[in-house]
Amino acid sequence: MRPNRIVLLAALVALAAKLYCAATTVGTNDTVFFYGFGKMINQHGLAWTYEHVSIFNHTPLVGAYASLLQRTEPGSQMRMELLPFYLRLPGIVADFLSVFVLMRLRTKIGGPPWWAIGLFALSPVAFMVSGFHGNVDSLLAFFLLTAAWLAVEEKPALCGLALGLACNVKVAPLLLGPVFFLWWFGRVDRRAWRVFALAVSLVTLAGWSPALVGAPRAFLGNVLGYQGYWGIWGVSWCLKQTGVDAFQKVGFEQLSSAQLAVMGVCKWLIIAATCTVAWWRRRADAHGLFVSLAWVWVLFFVCAAGIAPQYFVWLAPFLLVVAPRWAAVVTAAASVFVFVFYNVTANVITDGTRIVRGDPWASPWQHPWNLAKSDNPHIALWGPWQLLPWLALIACLAWLSREAWTSRKTASGAVPA
Repeated sequence: MRPNRIVLLAALVALAAKLYCAATTVGTNDTVFFYGFGKMINQHGLAWTYEHVSIFNHTPLVGAYASLLQRTEPGSQMRMELLPFYLRLPGIVADFLSVFVLMRLRTKIGGPPWWAIGLFALSPVAFMVSGFHGNVDSLLAFFLLTAAWLAVEEKPALCGLALGLACNVKVAPLLLGPVFFLWWFGRVDRRAWRVFALAVSLVTLAGWSPALVGAPRAFLGNVLGYQGYWGIWGVSWCLKQTGVDAFQKVGFEQLSSAQLAVMGVCKWLIIAATCTVAWWRRRADAHGLFVSLAWVWVLFFVCAAGIAPQYFVWLAPFLLVVAPRWAAVVTAAASVFVFVFYNVTANVITDGTRIVRGDPWASPWQHPWNLAKSDNPHIALWGPWQLLPWLALIACLAWLSREAWTSRKTASGAVPA
């Protein structure tokens, strides 16, 4: 059987498995939050929700989708048992379509190999995030991958459109904006960067306009001001383990000055490094663009103070194109961590201060995942496991840095393939 047919079969199997999981489970806290967000938007409006609900840190487009899921027809509400499936459906479809984008990229730049695309299609991380979690992260990854593919196809307007759509799913793609912009700026056709910049600006601002007009201060504070959840990942988790009082608060609100300082340093380090790499590699070839994008994502994951398990789908396709073997290592490490996270939070309950009962290693067949409710007391059980992907990403960042440095001659004078 041809490799492309095997990959397509794997994608169909993964699609069916995710659809079944989405149809038979509730998901995580996020699913419940989306139900509440949609209900508040329908009752009070988008601007009121931004101004009165600090945890509503989503874009207006995502808020509109949550609102839509509350209504099957005018004057009625969607039943709670139907919302989890339709909330996860766009991400499940996005995963399936991403396989075709990777197959197209293979014909353009010679990679990734077939086995890597098959790994992407059957990724346990993608199954757990898209099929179970209940958020829009897989849709973000699809639009970003599409933007990079359209850059390889030398279509600046469509590339800007795809990046703008990604920014309307979540604001995280803004981090990659300098890489895309300066890459188009370094093309032989000097009109390309203007077309790209106009397209991404119009699409992004058009999607954000309801919030920028209705509640600009709350939108900027809730969405653009969000810096992550302290104490659950990498640097912040390690600092919490020191026992220093200033680092013990877990969450994203009312943090200590020391925590805010660390998060600020991490944030500006990531931004400064991203802009430096974007300028340095602005004339990279098509493969070099993916090197830059993968490097920025891996740096973000290594240095960010707070990373949620569902974020792992963001960097997967870019790392797959640039370093398939490292992608396999990171996927394996992330799969263990994400499984532990969902298995713990789906099988353990608390009374708010301590763990009451539950076996986090209970068989999923005996205690199926239905609703995974993550509370701060759970971190003691799953927190140490996040070191597996974090350390793998640190090693991957070292390899990517060497790769970016050794290819600096290509980056300084090449044109798109």
